[in-house]
Amino acid sequence: MRNRPLDPAANVGAPTRLERNALLLRPHAPAAPVTRASADRRARPTRAALLLALLCLAGPAEASWMIPPAPYRAKDFSIVKRDGWYHCFYIRRNAYAPYDSTERDFGHAVSRDLYLWSHLPPVLPVRPNEWDNAKVWAPDIHEVDGVYYMFYTGVTNRPGEYAYYQRIGLATSTDLMTWNRVDPPLLSCADVRWTYCDPLQFGGGEFRDAFVMPDVAGTGWLMYYTASPSSAPGTYIAGMASSTGDLTQWVNREPLWITHTSWSGSAVVESPHVFQHDGLYYLVFSGNGDQPLRLATGPDPTGEAGTWTYRGSLGPMLGIDTGDWYASEYFVDGTHEYFGFVNYDRVDIREIAWGAGWQFSLRAPPTFHVQRLTWNASQVANGEPVRLRIEAVNTIGRGVRLDAFEVDADGSEEPIPPAQIGLPDSISMTGPTTDYWWTASTWPDPGEGDLKAEIVVRLRDRTAASPPIKVLPEADVERMPRADSPAPLREGQIPLIEFRALHRSPLGGPALLVDLREPAPVRIEIFDLSGRRVRSLADRALPAGSTVIPWDGRQESGAATRPGVYFARLAVSGFERTVRVLSTP
Repeated sequence: MRNRPLDPAANVGAPTRLERNALLLRPHAPAAPVTRASADRRARPTRAALLLALLCLAGPAEASWMIPPAPYRAKDFSIVKRDGWYHCFYIRRNAYAPYDSTERDFGHAVSRDLYLWSHLPPVLPVRPNEWDNAKVWAPDIHEVDGVYYMFYTGVTNRPGEYAYYQRIGLATSTDLMTWNRVDPPLLSCADVRWTYCDPLQFGGGEFRDAFVMPDVAGTGWLMYYTASPSSAPGTYIAGMASSTGDLTQWVNREPLWITHTSWSGSAVVESPHVFQHDGLYYLVFSGNGDQPLRLATGPDPTGEAGTWTYRGSLGPMLGIDTGDWYASEYFVDGTHEYFGFVNYDRVDIREIAWGAGWQFSLRAPPTFHVQRLTWNASQVANGEPVRLRIEAVNTIGRGVRLDAFEVDADGSEEPIPPAQIGLPDSISMTGPTTDYWWTASTWPDPGEGDLKAEIVVRLRDRTAASPPIKVLPEADVERMPRADSPAPLREGQIPLIEFRALHRSPLGGPALLVDLREPAPVRIEIFDLSGRRVRSLADRALPAGSTVIPWDGRQESGAATRPGVYFARLAVSGFERTVRVLSTP
């Protein structure tokens, strides 16, 4: 989150220092009003437009951009991929609106190739009577067991109690469209002893820009954030916290002193994030000065200042002017590593090209992207044809390289040479949708008895994979049920979309996911194998979308249950569903 004015009443709608510099360096004329005549002119391609199209066909642009619709501009953002679509969530800032009237929800855009973006309705609006009633900032999203967890900064403005006070919160979703908060907030400056923290003073409760990553030292998580040290109010440093696995419980750790002004030379430290390449960790943050993005490298993501090497601004390493760049992010899609950042008013996305030593360069992302690999059946008889469909964008002159794997009973995968099961090493794309008919075969030898196999096909660059397909003897195909799950519920029948146990819950211990089409009262109870009621987990109205209900493994009395299998029963709108849940020591 970039520099905010110190007095909102005196700086209503005023651009920040970085924005003023960017306006001088790269003026943006306001868009002309769209009249019928101008719309007609836009509808007819000019010679210049045709030439531009030919240039685009000749080679990719320097970068891909996600540009918010006017009058908004992007700030801190997060990109995740689901079902072949890239989703970008970002701060929506209207620089012409009063300070208290913007940054009140997250923009949401989707793309199949990182170049062409469609804008969807915003998500996670502020809540008038809750702790995030003024603004929402800096989304950071992670997926665990089919549930997406969004860390974000909520800002409270309540005269006489909070003056734009910042805290870090959490929300969940299963579809990336509907998000539900996990209250209360996770962390604030009041939880960290070394921060400057005065909720009554504007600028006295700055605590934002959470970035979360798995802890390489164990099974837990690390969180990096921006805060103001009590030893130097008005400056910023990257703080750090850790969790043993429960995303709602965090323990403060020492800050990353390498970001302190005495080491980095920057009094501003915002949007810190860390990524790893070839055993070396890269810490990137937004600082002050003409080239805001700063970089340090080290062997330990939690190391003391002496273990890091401060590399300075990214501009000299890249050999380009990065004066308009800030609020960067790193994300991975298969074997592709991407570095995104806010470039004045837009999200700018580029692919990392690693060089010698610690250095890297940036290039345009590939335009060709496979969105889906699908079979026309979930199971097939050995020796029978089955269709593999490849759906992609920007396919002219392109092809895909394939790898095949057999899925073992424990979920592990064994590589299979594609030729051994009759699959080609590569397939040329004939258009946006290309079908390949495969004669199903098991591995290693279909002639050795009634072998069965479960096969997954992946692209060589790991950006797309097919669902598993079962290759079975003819008799087994006829006896196998045609669906492994209940028939989909009819709209209007009950509000339930999904109810299941989360095998890898990051909210501490076992947890249950309830996904509703619409708000509804629900009751969730835990029973043991004999049918004895052990615990009531919920008996209240839940909102539409996904809600994660954790269970601490205890009975109603508070005593711990024995490790083993239990049943969770959900009752909603006269309908019941039961799932198994495991209580562990």
